[in-house]
Amino acid sequence: MKNTLLFLLVSTILFSCKQKEASHKTLKRDYTAINDTLTNNLQSAFKKDAIIGLSVSVVDDQGLIYENAFGYTDIALTKKYTPNTTQNIASISKTLIGVSLLKAQEMGKLNLNDPINKYLPFEITNPNFPQTPILIKHLAYHTSSINDLDEVYSKSYVLKKSKHNENEGVYDWFGMPESKISLIEYIENSLTPEGKWYSKDMFTNSKPGELRAYSNIGAALCAQIIEFATGQDYQAFTKDYILKPLKMTSSGWSSKDIDTTKRSRLFANKEMLIAEYALITYADGGFITSNRDLGLFLTELMKGYKGNGELLSKASYKKLFEKQQFPNIETGEQFGIFMEFSNAFIKIKDNVIGHNGSDPGVMTAMYFNPITETGKILLVNTDSDFDDNFWPEVVSIWNALIKYETTLKKEQ
Repeated sequence: MKNTLLFLLVSTILFSCKQKEASHKTLKRDYTAINDTLTNNLQSAFKKDAIIGLSVSVVDDQGLIYENAFGYTDIALTKKYTPNTTQNIASISKTLIGVSLLKAQEMGKLNLNDPINKYLPFEITNPNFPQTPILIKHLAYHTSSINDLDEVYSKSYVLKKSKHNENEGVYDWFGMPESKISLIEYIENSLTPEGKWYSKDMFTNSKPGELRAYSNIGAALCAQIIEFATGQDYQAFTKDYILKPLKMTSSGWSSKDIDTTKRSRLFANKEMLIAEYALITYADGGFITSNRDLGLFLTELMKGYKGNGELLSKASYKKLFEKQQFPNIETGEQFGIFMEFSNAFIKIKDNVIGHNGSDPGVMTAMYFNPITETGKILLVNTDSDFDDNFWPEVVSIWNALIKYETTLKKEQ
């Protein structure tokens, strides 16, 4: 009788273990087929030959699902672009300002409803509405009424060296190395009446907080305010509260932060590089990272959206993604703190959440779809203005990622 009971017990345990093993194997689906299809579709898109180098990745709130890279990082076309290749990512950089801003608020260093002049060594007001203060949240939602005049904002782009090779293109509005100044000097020169570039046209004719008008200078000012409020350099702040916690070891704000041997040059086309430059308003577009590192950040944003983030509290993430709508945005798009809710980037059915970016030699996109619960990243090291096939190639790449995302959702 005891032997019979022992046999039954062992049999039950073994059966239970097999069930768990089978269940575990069921959860670990084999995505080889759809991954291969995506790779083939991306290779076909890349054959349009307008983009020199690119990387893509697909993530969810658990981490990386797919990554790949195509093309090259040097003019000789010998160094392969990989998921670990680094480049600056243009305006996606602003999403770090959003996270940093809410971290500073959590720390009690500032409040989104504070006037910006509480933290500045000089006063900034819209001369058309001098009695209406610009608040920190106005910077975060691009409703500050600060205007990006081309002749002023272009002064942010500064060449890293004075002399260049014949295959290094220089835009005539790039400043020479000796024109580089600090961010706070740039802001004072641009936005205060005593500044040498100041004019009333630096501000719109709408009250602060009333209408949305995208402002790179306003975003950079927000990073400067974080610096004054916390007493910590903004670059160091992002390292301490974003990069280190997420183990983004290939990311930073300058060459000294990264392995320069893995950094891509930026291209006009296969025959012409873009001369190396830096941004005085670095926080609005100068972040340097790899696709793999940026995937860690996007995964964290997706966790935060679902209330499980590590960098910010649940309440702060709720604020980051709290939808705002503005009367002058006729498309009905909504916005979070340095975050877009939109289908405007490569027209698609679902609204996605994130940001894109563009700079000389750079085109980037980072979005996640709350319906499919997947995120997509595209980093490109080529300028969009020199080849008519550029945007058709980008559209083909993005559509391939959307098709993969849709198929992935069906198979889960």
